[in-house]
Amino acid sequence: MAVIAMLAMSRNGERTRGWLQDRLWGSRRHAEAAGSLRRELSNLRKRLNGGDVELLVSDRDRIRLRLDLVRVDALDDRIDPHSAGEFLEGLDIPGEAGFRDWLRERRATLLAAPRAAPGIPQPNALPSSIFDATQPPVGFTGNQAIAVLPFINVTGDEALDYLAEGISEELIVGLSRVRWLPVIARNSSFSFADTIDRKLVGQQLGAYYLIEGHLYRTYEAFGVSASLSESATGYAIWSRRFTLRSSAQRDELEQFVNELVAQLESRIEHAEQIRIRAKRQDTLGVSDLIWRGRWHLNRLTRTDSEMAQKLFAEALALDPHSPEALIQTTSALAWSIWAGRQPQDAVLRMRRMAQQASLADPEDGRGFMLAGIAEMWLRHYDEAETLLQHAISLNPSLALAHAQLGGCYNLAGDPAKAIDYLKSSLRLSSNDPNIFYALGELALAYTMLGRWTDAIEHASLSLTRRPAYWYAHVLKINALVRNGDPIAAQMAADELVAAKPNFSRRYFEWLPFVDRTWIDHLVEGLELVPGREAGWLDRNAPDGSEPFTQG
Repeated sequence: MAVIAMLAMSRNGERTRGWLQDRLWGSRRHAEAAGSLRRELSNLRKRLNGGDVELLVSDRDRIRLRLDLVRVDALDDRIDPHSAGEFLEGLDIPGEAGFRDWLRERRATLLAAPRAAPGIPQPNALPSSIFDATQPPVGFTGNQAIAVLPFINVTGDEALDYLAEGISEELIVGLSRVRWLPVIARNSSFSFADTIDRKLVGQQLGAYYLIEGHLYRTYEAFGVSASLSESATGYAIWSRRFTLRSSAQRDELEQFVNELVAQLESRIEHAEQIRIRAKRQDTLGVSDLIWRGRWHLNRLTRTDSEMAQKLFAEALALDPHSPEALIQTTSALAWSIWAGRQPQDAVLRMRRMAQQASLADPEDGRGFMLAGIAEMWLRHYDEAETLLQHAISLNPSLALAHAQLGGCYNLAGDPAKAIDYLKSSLRLSSNDPNIFYALGELALAYTMLGRWTDAIEHASLSLTRRPAYWYAHVLKINALVRNGDPIAAQMAADELVAAKPNFSRRYFEWLPFVDRTWIDHLVEGLELVPGREAGWLDRNAPDGSEPFTQG
């Protein structure tokens, strides 16, 4: 009875095997649930399918009830559910919370639905389709939504259907932690599994972006392919292949999903920035102002930083309680503090704004990350560690939070502990505009551990991403001179001065190390470079007019 009811009340009368197993036999192991479903379907086919008529159609992945041949009284507008009795009254499956949740939701929906009196037309009846695809869904505040379609199992092994569907579900959960990105719920997106017309899927769901994928076998492992596209145009924005060594290792699956979420977030963020850049300035709303500001902020120049702060301030003026406007305004302030080595008063202001952002949306890890960064710069390392750990717990795919926690451990004198978090940051988002920071912090960790070759390598990689990042220059010079390569150290010092003509020892004073002797260590390394006159680090004390050049 439950199988028939679930099919009858579904879009087009269809459900996946995995969906039915999860709702009806979720308390059992996968193999047992699959066996129970096969047994019930076999019994139903014997009773429903006769002669040339098949009411129940099943294939490898999906089950369908022929609604064109069946009258579903629960969906008849002429029948009042209040007088007809409770939907599936008396039916229960002990111990199966999934079925009870579905039944409770379905009963509430039926009771809330408008009904027509028999034979009397409703002058204000709703049309069959009431969603306007030109407008953002309610509550999305102008952001474009994303829908994850169920990943398809093409391994040839039905027993792995649960893994393909599980990847999709974990991806929805992971993306929902990216608070600026609206994600369509699983029950809605999974009902379009077999729909070929992606434009129709986008219109019906209100999704601008679609994620699709496949699970397949590779040599002694599993492969997962994922792709991101625009629903309206079908334009492929991004695609990637991943490898899973095992279908049973939960930790590996979580790590894979976190990496996938981080990379999708980066790609969608870039696509949104480009899309908003094309809009007219006089038509920008709160969300548009924020996206345009994010584009400027990622360019990492003084002019763009000032423009980003202006746009974020305009967004905040339009909606003072917008969590996204608060977070981006705080991010812009954090960047200007770090790049300009601003005093403690500015850091305290940043901390207040980060706390306000965290209160506006306690589920957004970025607010806690920014508060943790402020505490780190104030040399409150225990508080910083707690806040950054909390940010990661809220959003495990937040690459910058991993990098900042690694930086916190470096400053606290624990470089060995920092390395794992910094490597996690690189693994999560290899295209993040802030990746130069994680690479530089890895160079610092290896410097503190005396691993000069590794320090040189990662400082060079950091400079490839941000040629004017003075900290990476300093770390590279230190590692080269202490590794016994004075000629290369001299060339690296020349590159530092070319990138930062006003460079002096005062740059180091802002660095919030617990053990301040590390600052002396870095300065000493620069003074050991041959070919530079004595006192060259004191000669170029900045006068406040130095250019704002990428770090």
